[in-house]
Amino acid sequence: MGDMLIRGIDPDLKRYLEASAKKNGRSLSDEAIAMLRRAAAVEQAAVERPGDRLRAMVGDAYFTDEEIEAIAASRREPDRDPPSFG
Repeated sequence: MGDMLIRGIDPDLKRYLEASAKKNGRSLSDEAIAMLRRAAAVEQAAVERPGDRLRAMVGDAYFTDEEIEAIAASRREPDRDPPSFG
């Protein structure tokens, strides 16, 4: 595993990291790593399509060939108008 040194951390941010590490029973380094992982996951989720994330989680094993074909066909269809509840 690699190491990284972060310089110039704002004192308020350092206090926040220290308090969060204490609350979660982690070292300061482990807490910083956990926060970096969460931030990276949020950023990655913002650029991924939900369907792609779902497929990555469950894979094709849970879909029949017909279901996969129907999903692919629906992606080529124009969006429908929202329903009117009035």
